[in-house]
Amino acid sequence: MRAAIYVRLSRDTEESTSPERQRAACEALCEARGWTVATVEEDIDVSGFSKGLERPGLQRILTRLAEFDVIVFFKIDRLARSTVDFAEIMKLSEAQGVALASATEPLDLTSSMGRAMAKVIAVFAELESDTIGMRVSSAHEHLRREGRYTGGRVPYGYRVVPNPDGAGKVLEVNPEEARTIHLIVERVLAKDSLMTIATDLSKSNVPSPGHTSRQTTGKRSDSKQWYTGSLRSLLTNPQLLGQVIEDGKPILRTDGLPLVNRTPILDMDTWQALQDELSRRANPRDRRREGTSLLRGIVHCSLCGFRMYTYVAKGRLRYRCIGRLKKRQGGEHIDCYGVSIAGEAMEEHVEATFLKAFGQLPVVRMIEQAGEDFRPQIRQAKEALSDLEKDRYDRGLFKGEDGANRFAAQYVKLEERIASLEEKQRHAKPAGFVAVPTGQTYAQHWKAADTAGKRDILLDAGAYVEVSPAKKSGRTLDTSRLAVFLGEDGQIRRADADGKDVEKVIREIAAREAGSRDR
Repeated sequence: MRAAIYVRLSRDTEESTSPERQRAACEALCEARGWTVATVEEDIDVSGFSKGLERPGLQRILTRLAEFDVIVFFKIDRLARSTVDFAEIMKLSEAQGVALASATEPLDLTSSMGRAMAKVIAVFAELESDTIGMRVSSAHEHLRREGRYTGGRVPYGYRVVPNPDGAGKVLEVNPEEARTIHLIVERVLAKDSLMTIATDLSKSNVPSPGHTSRQTTGKRSDSKQWYTGSLRSLLTNPQLLGQVIEDGKPILRTDGLPLVNRTPILDMDTWQALQDELSRRANPRDRRREGTSLLRGIVHCSLCGFRMYTYVAKGRLRYRCIGRLKKRQGGEHIDCYGVSIAGEAMEEHVEATFLKAFGQLPVVRMIEQAGEDFRPQIRQAKEALSDLEKDRYDRGLFKGEDGANRFAAQYVKLEERIASLEEKQRHAKPAGFVAVPTGQTYAQHWKAADTAGKRDILLDAGAYVEVSPAKKSGRTLDTSRLAVFLGEDGQIRRADADGKDVEKVIREIAAREAGSRDR
């Protein structure tokens, strides 16, 4: 009989079932039975539980079943870690007339009783695998709760160091990477595009999150190239708050809030502002992509109030109103015939008007001061409550009586925390605004910005442009067709044209002015 020997080991440090011992036992069985060893296939460092039947060595045997008469293995748990996988292997081998033989278990798999006993053993092998997995997972979670590093990818902004309080290793803030993160966050909050930031980081040779120079373990790329995807992934990682992540989710405390057991790189206020800005950019209605026109979202038609969009005619950029087309698609009719205007000349006129009015003024950032502001904590607690509900009702966790009790206890604690924070917020000092100088004039800021950055400067300055129909044709721009509004007047007009809550915009302007006067 032609025998195929199969050897598997999850970890090559398991001496009790080493590949050599497994192979020797299988070869001894073949010699005793008079079988000829046709091939020996191995899967080393391959989990029989997580990989299932998708193991290279096993697949090489299963695809060549016609060449063998028997498959020999050390123990059933080396062949399969789940009852389903073992049953599938038995089905495939029986269909080809191939027997299964264990080198250490007295089973006759050619009889129905022997096959039944083999399946019982496979059930216990699966149970043992599950138990080992739960034990390892529990041990890792315990170590993470203690603040220990359990291996894997090191979060950007941290580094692995010996545990100062005992055995093992921990993560501490990497000063250089933390400075890089703060620089990135400042630029994002200053409206710089992720593409511009990534390009600048790549040019300055700052090691990227995947670079080998910042990894303690694991194979990484030697490229220092930054990408917008890696930037967004970095900036949305709650590990920047010192939270501990397991299976892609923060580990929770008994009160349902994320566990924080290492020094945060960002404070909660900065984190919330950063997430709000990234969410704004992800919204298709508010996204301002690099490479689009300077005045998109700023120029409106004076006849119908609709925004004007760009197109190219005879190689030249133009803006035109498509309000009539939009209304016609909705079954309505308006008198606007589609006003259009030369794009480059209009952009130059608006730029000159803006710099004349704002160019020499210092750029200040109106930063909201929370005072006694419990809103970030309320938001975090509500997000934790939502995640807790998803864990139970969507993901099927908290099963059984003990699970239900733990769910109820965490739910009550979170509700109490939310109620307490909301009560504090009702009596908190109102938030205000403070003007923070940037050290630059608008002209300097404008000169250094790309198209997307310049558009953001105009939008933040309340720029709003109305275009009237042409009175006569001509090669030069008739500037009398343009009405350029800046500041509060422009903000209010743009909000009205975009269908936003004008009263809310007015209240926000008043609040900023009041905050600026108070300081």
